[in-house]
Amino acid sequence: MRKTVDWVLFLALTLGMAGTASANERDFVAGDGTAFTLPLVDGLPGRAEGERAVFESAGFSTDTAALTLTDRFGFIFKGGEAPVRVRVEDVTLATPVLLVEAAVPDDLEGVGFRRSRFELAAAPCAIARGEACSAWMFGPQEYRIYRATLSYADGSTETLLQAEPFMMAAFIARLGDRIPTRQAEAAQTAQSP
Repeated sequence: MRKTVDWVLFLALTLGMAGTASANERDFVAGDGTAFTLPLVDGLPGRAEGERAVFESAGFSTDTAALTLTDRFGFIFKGGEAPVRVRVEDVTLATPVLLVEAAVPDDLEGVGFRRSRFELAAAPCAIARGEACSAWMFGPQEYRIYRATLSYADGSTETLLQAEPFMMAAFIARLGDRIPTRQAEAAQTAQSP
């Protein structure tokens, strides 16, 4: 019995030192190979959090009549200091896609002691095969991965990586032949490794 306990303890310590995520965390990998870990909350990825900000929300809405999607994001800035710019990219696939970049206004909504909230939305993106901003919808991955880069007045930056689950197969099937194919982009994507 003692050997079994020692072996289990050794294995747990070895895995812990190897950087394996605990049962309350999950490892994710962006399309460019960047690995990161997020806490799990009720089995889903929790919020990415840095020293000065929290990636509070990431999602999108769809317009099936116009065949577009609009990405939406929310951030909480901590410590009374907000960045001057926020840049959000989709890094689900190998090539990052810029979704939105915006200046942060000075008059943000307060959300507690020395905390403020900033929300922004990307321009509508066409839902189409071969369209860079919606290419993630047609792949096998189960998570969409966002990279937010926050730039501060002192020249420093903070990067937050956020994973969001999605299940687009039924949505794509429902739209069926209504989804166009962008020939130039589709041909270029097919040639990319």
